[in-house]
Amino acid sequence: MNNFFINIRSKALCTVLSTLLFTGCVTTTVKNSQNISDASIVKEDPLKEALFHQWFAGEFDNYEQNWQDKINAEKDSTIQLHDHIHHIFAPISMPALTGETYFVKQYMDGDKTKVYRQRLYQFVRNEEKGVLQLNIYRFKDEAKYAFSHLKPELFAHLTTDELSTYPGCEVYWKFTGEYFDGYMDHNACSIVSSRSGKKLFFNDKLRLLDGEIWIDDSAIDEDGKHIFGNKQGIAHKNRKVTYFTGWGGNRIGGKDAAEDAKWHFTSKILIHNEGQIFPLIDDKTGEKSEYSVQLAKLTYQNTKDPILKFGLIDNKTGKTITYIWSEQDNKKIGMNLRWMQSGIKVKETRPHFSF
Repeated sequence: MNNFFINIRSKALCTVLSTLLFTGCVTTTVKNSQNISDASIVKEDPLKEALFHQWFAGEFDNYEQNWQDKINAEKDSTIQLHDHIHHIFAPISMPALTGETYFVKQYMDGDKTKVYRQRLYQFVRNEEKGVLQLNIYRFKDEAKYAFSHLKPELFAHLTTDELSTYPGCEVYWKFTGEYFDGYMDHNACSIVSSRSGKKLFFNDKLRLLDGEIWIDDSAIDEDGKHIFGNKQGIAHKNRKVTYFTGWGGNRIGGKDAAEDAKWHFTSKILIHNEGQIFPLIDDKTGEKSEYSVQLAKLTYQNTKDPILKFGLIDNKTGKTITYIWSEQDNKKIGMNLRWMQSGIKVKETRPHFSF
């Protein structure tokens, strides 16, 4: 997976790593893809390839982990926060590559404009190692493919000449009987820093489960100095999101407005259950209201009871005014405060994707 940017905790470091890894280094043009046969998937397939792709396809987020880290850090300043990250792993059809191919986009803080990585993943069977091999490609024209998960037709004519890669940075996946273990050959993925002139070594450890992907990525220099990654080896634990659709509205002026006051109303809520915030914007006028709704799978601090929280946020303060909760697997949820109302339910098609 080689998520080189996940543990970047400052803009300065992000700039350094971006330079080191993808803008300040010489990339290698992709040659012909490995000629590895796509063997038929059978029930006794030890690689469990069909199951892997069933688990892997979707969007993932670690909102609760980041939220919990912040709470814990108030008591222990030595805790290393995990950044809040969101992953899109969208299956695509690309004739120029064999195997199964995905468009990948990753961004931070629930903000779709904070994209830190955009890649093309190719999964092929490596019969010699007895694993699924992940080859990672970079787009030479990043802007052209920025929203290609919404325009899959772009991949019909994409050629390998438009891609580049880093040999040695492949990830190997093997089924353990309970989950898929992802790993790289130790220190095989290396790049010379354009700033320090030192060689940097990247090593990822991953785990794919039904509904979760754990990513523990790290880098050291040739002197063994830690460059990035969680020093305790605690992975980013991302859960597969489920999207909900629905409606919501409020009286203009909020709870103190007169009962006959006009309303802001939207019928276009699209929100996932891993902490996403959705602003209530009027369908007719496009005018923003003073409020947003948020949906999040969280755990009560005192009882450790997992819940699905549906909250109303004051946009001016960013604080939650009120919320309701239910079982985490609830497929429909709503609230009625008289002056504000909202109702949402699980997206009927492709519930693990926003598109």
